[in-house]
Amino acid sequence: MLLNSINSQFVVLFPKNFFYPEVAKKWGPVVKRLKLPYENIEDYINASVQGISFPSVELPPVEQGQGQFKIRYRGGKELEPILDKNLTVTFKLSEGFISYWMLFEQIEMFQEYAPTVPFWPPMYVSFLDHRGFELVVFSFEKIVPTNLSALDISYTKTIAEFTTFTLSLTYNRYNIKRRIEEEKFIVEG
Repeated sequence: MLLNSINSQFVVLFPKNFFYPEVAKKWGPVVKRLKLPYENIEDYINASVQGISFPSVELPPVEQGQGQFKIRYRGGKELEPILDKNLTVTFKLSEGFISYWMLFEQIEMFQEYAPTVPFWPPMYVSFLDHRGFELVVFSFEKIVPTNLSALDISYTKTIAEFTTFTLSLTYNRYNIKRRIEEEKFIVEG
């Protein structure tokens, strides 16, 4: 019986065409040169994802006086407007800092004073059961990058080690697809 969650049962997906065409054109050949099984830079960046942090769900109650006592009720808003819509994605710092510089260039193009789309395309986070079946999928939409962590490099660090960096994002909307409502998850017995 499997009752404990396995914290690695998730998939973060930056879909095809997530990166600007100029970024894909520049970094695509670099990724191909690595002779790794990635078809595009989105595959490469998806493979470098190490984790994602969701903020907690805060449900502020509404308070009303009843005589000398205060009574708390649920708030008057639905869940989406009160959520803290920030995500932090942790990436593996890859050879030549490729993963970092691809995202840096994506952010640089986003921040240019040019007629560009004001948001990044959606990204997806899927949660899986112990057999690898998708249970719940979040689609985070109208994404705005808010922070790319510092890159600490030094000549004194000569030993190869596993290092990471983070990308903080804010999203404006989300959609949830619950796969358990579909017929293929119904077990008849």
